[in-house]
Amino acid sequence: MKSKIYYGWYIVAACLVLTILDGMLLYSFGIFQPYINDDFGLSRAVGSSIFSLRSFVLAFSLAISGRLVDKYDPRAVIFIGGVIAALGIFLTGLATKTWELYLYYGFLVGLGDGVLYITCVTVISRWFVKKRALVIGIVTAGVPISGLITNPLTAWLIGTFGSKNALLALSLIIVIALLSSFVLRGYPQEKNLRAYGDDINEEDNKKLSESDWKSREAITTPTFGYMYLMYFLGFTTFLIVVIHLFNFAIDQGISPLVASGAPAAIGVGSIMGRIVLSGLLTEVIDNRRVLFICYFTQGCSILILLFIRETWAFYLFGLLFGFFYSGWVPIFPILLGKFFGLSALGAIYGVFGTSFSIAAISGPWLAGYTFDVFGSYEIPFIIAIIFCILAAIMSFFIKTPIKKSNIITA
Repeated sequence: MKSKIYYGWYIVAACLVLTILDGMLLYSFGIFQPYINDDFGLSRAVGSSIFSLRSFVLAFSLAISGRLVDKYDPRAVIFIGGVIAALGIFLTGLATKTWELYLYYGFLVGLGDGVLYITCVTVISRWFVKKRALVIGIVTAGVPISGLITNPLTAWLIGTFGSKNALLALSLIIVIALLSSFVLRGYPQEKNLRAYGDDINEEDNKKLSESDWKSREAITTPTFGYMYLMYFLGFTTFLIVVIHLFNFAIDQGISPLVASGAPAAIGVGSIMGRIVLSGLLTEVIDNRRVLFICYFTQGCSILILLFIRETWAFYLFGLLFGFFYSGWVPIFPILLGKFFGLSALGAIYGVFGTSFSIAAISGPWLAGYTFDVFGSYEIPFIIAIIFCILAAIMSFFIKTPIKKSNIITA
């Protein structure tokens, strides 16, 4: 008997596990950083530069991974990359010198991590026509869900076993989670299926595929440029907060375990935001207007950190910041697929994802350096607010691009 459950939903579940893993690699550094700084005698700026190197390497990994997933089996791409990341985390736990941190965490983790998010979003876009916004929202929710799990788990592991043993345990968790990658298939045709909700016949699908943009064509359009810059601004804000919020809370006299709940609250808010904003609001309001709402209100939420220093305010901030941050993240791959088609989406999204890496290189380091100089996080928080407002304004400049060949034909 044929299964009543469409196989694409199994892929959604597997991709959710893998993006949770991706989020674990992202969120855990903010918890480990104070302990790494103390163990190796690093300033906050130098400690943040390890994450910056990881993000620099990630930029190249993302661009390469996007092309790999367009050509090769996503199971192999994800598993090999994930093992490299797990090895980097494991060796970081054994490191005794600062240069080893840069090599193991900065290079190996950055190299391996690039395959997870890009591959999952690209593959899931191929499997769903209807409900694509919903499934991308579900899959990308893995990152904030990871924030909900990773921060308290990492704080508990460190408190119980020490920071080095916690890194070793984390590498084992990564390898176990990677087993879910074997559920993936690159295209529905590999299971003798069609994409969910695909009512177009094969001939029309072929014509649509032929009209899809090449990656070089797509990345040179003004629309791609505007979205790329918005993604950079949004993630600069996000990473300033995520990497330094734990430190900021401890500076206010909050205990480490309680302080870890503030970043976790971002995960809770993000889960709700995926459902309400990218899952429901995009059905009734144009995606570009949703982008404006999310960016503007995300920036406004940071005002809580500037003016209220009570413990409850950190949790309230986390909920609000996570709620509105989560709304804009899934919209970009949806728009990229809508504007440029799916044939080269992996390569296009791989290049697009480098904006996250640039943000990760500059944002956490800038916040750490500013703190070292002025002894406060107020300036980076103000910069984050300004970046959110700029991104909100730029949402009005996103237009549907037109291929030059189509203009000539017309």
